[in-house]
Amino acid sequence: MTDTAETSIDFDIKVEDAGPARKRISVNVPSDAIDQQMNASMGTLQAQAQLPGFRKGKAPRHLLQRRFGSAMQEETVQKLVRESYEKAVTDNKLAVLGEPEIIGGEESLKIDEGNPFSFELEVEIVPEFEFPDFGKIEILRPQLEVGDELIDAEIERQCMRAGKADRIEGDFQPLDRMLGSIVVTADGEEDALFSHDQALVVLPEAGDKGQILGLLIDDMNDCFKGTKVGDDVTIKATGPDAHEQENFRGKDLTIQFTIHLCERITPASTEELIEQFSLGTEEVLREQIIMALEQRRDEEQASILRRQGLEKITEAVDFELPERASGIQMQRELDRMRHELTSSGELTSDEIEVKLAEAREDTEAGIQQRMKSYFILQRLAMHMETQVHESEINARIAAMAMQRGLRPDHVRSELAKAGQLPVIGSQVRDDKAADAMVAQMKIKDIPAEEWGDMIKTGEGGTKKKTSSKKTASKKAASKKAPAKKSSSKKAPSKKASTKKASSKKAASKKTASKKKTS
Repeated sequence: MTDTAETSIDFDIKVEDAGPARKRISVNVPSDAIDQQMNASMGTLQAQAQLPGFRKGKAPRHLLQRRFGSAMQEETVQKLVRESYEKAVTDNKLAVLGEPEIIGGEESLKIDEGNPFSFELEVEIVPEFEFPDFGKIEILRPQLEVGDELIDAEIERQCMRAGKADRIEGDFQPLDRMLGSIVVTADGEEDALFSHDQALVVLPEAGDKGQILGLLIDDMNDCFKGTKVGDDVTIKATGPDAHEQENFRGKDLTIQFTIHLCERITPASTEELIEQFSLGTEEVLREQIIMALEQRRDEEQASILRRQGLEKITEAVDFELPERASGIQMQRELDRMRHELTSSGELTSDEIEVKLAEAREDTEAGIQQRMKSYFILQRLAMHMETQVHESEINARIAAMAMQRGLRPDHVRSELAKAGQLPVIGSQVRDDKAADAMVAQMKIKDIPAEEWGDMIKTGEGGTKKKTSSKKTASKKAASKKAPAKKSSSKKAPSKKASTKKASSKKAASKKTASKKKTS
């Protein structure tokens, strides 16, 4: 509203533990400081305000108080909370994460002239611990190769991306995409927990679990068997303890989905793909695919090293974690996972959502492990004094755009609308800090086959979260008979399509897939 005069406020601040990785900040502002702030605001307002019937600076104080009193109080409260919080963080050298939480909510922040003003905040902080000697830690680098199986799998995936979407009315099959309205209720509760009129459902491969609103559904295809556009489908699920929507956690949920429309993707032929991208011949197409896969391989090797290094550090250090995962913490971790999976270019958007749903279903130990890794990354970035530049964020967005076959400005616009640009900056910072850590470790090269065996057995620091997405690609590709370099004259059949071949973008070009609800 107005700029108040700068005054020095004698805050009474107390900082104490509020649980693992949390601090409670208690603030008491003496009454004379409040009166001083209010008088300063009134003096500034009185000099500048111009009310009808009065010259500028001549309006009576009581009229100004009647008209602007509540606004001045709100402005004063915001100033006192902001300045006291900044002072508490600075004086106590708190490495805070996220925004502070006001105990009692915003409505509890009321001031009364002539009386002291007290309030409490809680804030999450980065735990303090000592890092081990990075130079004594050995990590493994698999020598991943780009072979014909991976090339053929990628061509098939691109054919699916470039495929044609046709509206269908019924007889739904795996990989069909449905748009509809959704309402979620919990047993024993009358009010809906969630509703949306533009929810996307993608039927999973036969035998696989599906996901809806981040919930894994075992029998998703069975739920839609015998239905058609316009029908209501009822799905039962239990909210996982790690769901970022806290009102879903641990509850028996009923999901009511009304099918508005459905699309089925028919993959393009290799010839149509070549023509669409003006590549001339299949040999040129394969050359382009090889270049993209080699870049993806290099990025995957770097990611493998980061994950191994982080896992070694996670095992070596110990500190207390928050007693439970908050919705904000889980959302941060899921945002990180979504960005990492999207950047890899390995999975379609639908497959990514299934991976995130699986993460929500993780055990308590798995949740705690992810939280610990998150805090270690924050402390590592501070330890390495990692800085992120705008050019690095632009480069990351450009790489994502290339993986998706879109223009960088289009991807940036999408990220901005989804509020994901800060996540990109955080991911770049974390990767830079982890790369600096890896550079100090001992790196041993091993054959891809040996790495694959270690993934299966969980040996050598290659736990579940450390498994290679490239290895997963090879695994998917090995399910198909490798094609000869000069063959593939027919469009890939839907039956032959692997899970990797589902569309990353094809259906998003159509109406149904542009309206996705996570």
